[in-house]
Amino acid sequence: MTTKIKLWQWPNILAIDAGLLSAAWLWAFAEVQSTQLTLGAYTVLAMSVWLTYVADRLFDVSSRAESRLLSDRHRFAKQNQPILWLLWGMVLLTNISLALVSLSATQMQKGLSLLFLCLAYTACSQALSKRFFPKELLVALIFTGGTQVFLPELSAWPCLAAFTLLCLANCLCISWKEHYIDAELQVQSLSNFVDKIWLYPLLLVSAALSGTSSYTAALLPAIFAVLILQLNAKRLGVESFRVLCDAALFIGPLCYLFVSMEM
Repeated sequence: MTTKIKLWQWPNILAIDAGLLSAAWLWAFAEVQSTQLTLGAYTVLAMSVWLTYVADRLFDVSSRAESRLLSDRHRFAKQNQPILWLLWGMVLLTNISLALVSLSATQMQKGLSLLFLCLAYTACSQALSKRFFPKELLVALIFTGGTQVFLPELSAWPCLAAFTLLCLANCLCISWKEHYIDAELQVQSLSNFVDKIWLYPLLLVSAALSGTSSYTAALLPAIFAVLILQLNAKRLGVESFRVLCDAALFIGPLCYLFVSMEM
């Protein structure tokens, strides 16, 4: 049976939103530092994130029957494995070629380090997830690293901590909502051991740290959006909730863009 996917789901189903989100936050951090990055840098990051997300999904579905795949994104990946692997290979070659011509030597070195972490994450996730694998925390750390990888210097530590906690909260919200999907996949992650009540201290600390940085205009709106979504989680379907959680993080760069235009 072919998965029926609604128009608004496609960016998430194809993992396009994750790549664009990483590029959007990289732009926001670069703007605060008054750093001009090339279009190639943003594209390489977006493609790298896409490659990581798609590979993880394809490995998730490769050895599992379609009847055990309860999410639209997993069923789609299962039904289109050959095409997606072919597309994945083409994007990989394109990304490598673009990196060679558009990145500096320093950026290449940092990018390779991040690539190693992404590969290690994928391998460990597949090997350990049936027992325990803190995917939410590691995704938050890697995603934060991705938004810093092409900057000449790291953002201030309060900002990095605030953003990491925001990403962690976002990932936990999605995992809590999709608990039955992970249970069918026999995945044990951080969300199985962390109660939902801990979301509020996470977001509170993130908000407090963001208030001490130059990134307040980007971080606070996104923190507030994630909080509102979790408070209304029971009213939303699982597919809608996942899309909205990812969309909530876009609010940060958009708010920063609006504020910077007004200044």
